[in-house]
Amino acid sequence: MKNLKYFFFAIAVLTFVSCKKTFFEPEPQNNPVEMFDNLWSTFNTDYPNFEQRGVNWQEQYDIYRPQVNNNTSDDELLDIFKQMLAALDDGHVSITVPNADQWYSNTIINDRIDNDLFDLELIKTKYMDDNYLESGYGGNTYGWIGNIGYYNIAWIQDNFLDIDDILNYFSNAEGLIVDMRHNGGGDFTWAFSEFGRFTNEKRFVFKSRTVNGSNPGDFTDWWKWDIEPSGTYFNKPIVMLTDRYTISAGERTVMAFNTLPNVTQMGDTTCGAIATVVGKVLPNGWYYTLVIQQTEFSNGVDYEGTGIPPQIYVQNTSEEMNNGVDAQLNAALEQFK
Repeated sequence: MKNLKYFFFAIAVLTFVSCKKTFFEPEPQNNPVEMFDNLWSTFNTDYPNFEQRGVNWQEQYDIYRPQVNNNTSDDELLDIFKQMLAALDDGHVSITVPNADQWYSNTIINDRIDNDLFDLELIKTKYMDDNYLESGYGGNTYGWIGNIGYYNIAWIQDNFLDIDDILNYFSNAEGLIVDMRHNGGGDFTWAFSEFGRFTNEKRFVFKSRTVNGSNPGDFTDWWKWDIEPSGTYFNKPIVMLTDRYTISAGERTVMAFNTLPNVTQMGDTTCGAIATVVGKVLPNGWYYTLVIQQTEFSNGVDYEGTGIPPQIYVQNTSEEMNNGVDAQLNAALEQFK
């Protein structure tokens, strides 16, 4: 029931904001100048994280607007959009055009930098016992590495409904590795609603506020997000692994784990694309995404743009991975010795 509370609150806020803007904004015409002005203006009023990302949005306009006229071709306009949005380096900002791959503002995601430094198949074949289990349509992979439980969470959706069975499966474990590397996000309210067995008390995780108005800086009030105890408390030591591909709802789930005294975050810093994302369509059919929210962790820090750093940095290398060695996972296992 708590998940429904979170879900309907989030939908109500986003619907109100979307409707308010839809009723009063004229549709742009299908020409390069109006489409540029519309996209720039939408980010100007709706995107709240320019400061966090060190971007002067007016300067971006001054650089790129003179390059656009009514004779600008689609290819030229797309290239201008990419150059302008690349300054944000935001994993939640993207453009999708027909017959082309989705383009991301974040360089690591768009260019798949170090994408090969995590490989679940390697873990299945080189580390886990043969009787590992999967559930949630691949969202959960879990099993044993000796007497340590290993739980990979690929995304945050209704796969989190299986968490009670998974923790029961590991009731005799000496510790648990929660692998959030390459977690693709989803809907964090599924995680928060099912998080009860990880905590023995109510814990404040983060607060968020959503853009609400036609002027930059117009927001809703802050909304606090908590986790609350439920069921049998799982009080074993936990090591959580993260990397630069841990994004969005995955990062909010990392925040929840980081409020727990028995959790150590290891690996690499997360992506830093945490806020809620929405999509919009230009008159020519191009689809783009942006965020309309600010978040602040319980320690008062906004990790948008920087990512959530681990307590213990460990890097994998391509050479080690090619030799069947996951150094981050090895370091996590060492924590239990």
